[in-house]
Amino acid sequence: MKLGQLILIIASAGLCFFFVAPEASAHRGYGRHQHGYSPRGGGGGGLARHRIHGYVGGQFMGMAVVHQAIPDAQIGYLGHGGGGGVYGGVRLGRFVSIEANLMATVHDEKWQDTYSTVIAFDSLYIMSFTADVKLHVPTRSRLEPFFQGGLGFAILGANYPANYNYDKVFASGLAFNVGGGLEFFAGSWISIGGRLLYRGFRFGEPSATAGGIPRYTNFVNGMSLDFFGTIHF
Repeated sequence: MKLGQLILIIASAGLCFFFVAPEASAHRGYGRHQHGYSPRGGGGGGLARHRIHGYVGGQFMGMAVVHQAIPDAQIGYLGHGGGGGVYGGVRLGRFVSIEANLMATVHDEKWQDTYSTVIAFDSLYIMSFTADVKLHVPTRSRLEPFFQGGLGFAILGANYPANYNYDKVFASGLAFNVGGGLEFFAGSWISIGGRLLYRGFRFGEPSATAGGIPRYTNFVNGMSLDFFGTIHF
C-alpha cells in the first residue's frame, strides 16, 4: 500500500469519527461540554444552563443619582455612590428565571438647604430587597443577553459623626428596577457578566432630626452599572 493511500484512509477514518462519534454519544444522552454543554443536557446535547437549576452570586456596582423629586423644597440630599450585593434564584428553563436580590450602596451627602441647625452626615446609604424576573435570550454560544425587572422594598439611612447619636434609618419605601445585561458562561457551573439597570426608589418622609427641620418625600431616580459572578448548581 502506498503512503498516500494510507494517509487518505487515516484521514477518512478520522473525519468519520469526528462527525459520527458526537452524534452517537448524543443518542446515549451525552452532550458536548463546550459552551456549557453537559451530560444532563439530554438527547440533543442541550445546553446545561437552559436546564431547570438554582444559582447564587454576588456583585459590585456603581450608582449615579440622575434625578430626585422632592416636593416643595430645593433640596437634593443623595449623591452618587457605589456598593454591592448578593442574589440567588432559579432558572425555570431556556427563557425565564426568578431571582431575589439584596443590595446596599453608600452615597455622598448632598444636603443643600439653608437651615443652620442641620447636622452633616458622614454618608447616606440605600439598602433594598427586590424580587426580579429575568427574561433570557437563549443562544448556543458562551454569551447570553437578558432583560430583567423587579419590585421590592428599600430603606434610606445615614451614618452620622461619632459624637452624634441619631437614628440610622430615617426613610423607607418602594424600590423597583428594570434593565438588561450580558452574561458570559465559562462553563456549565460558573458565569460572569454585567448589567445596566434603572433603579427607582419612592421613599417616605424622613424624620426631622434637629431644629424642627421639615419632613420631605424623595423619589430617587438612579442608574446602576453592575458586575457580577454566578455559581450554577
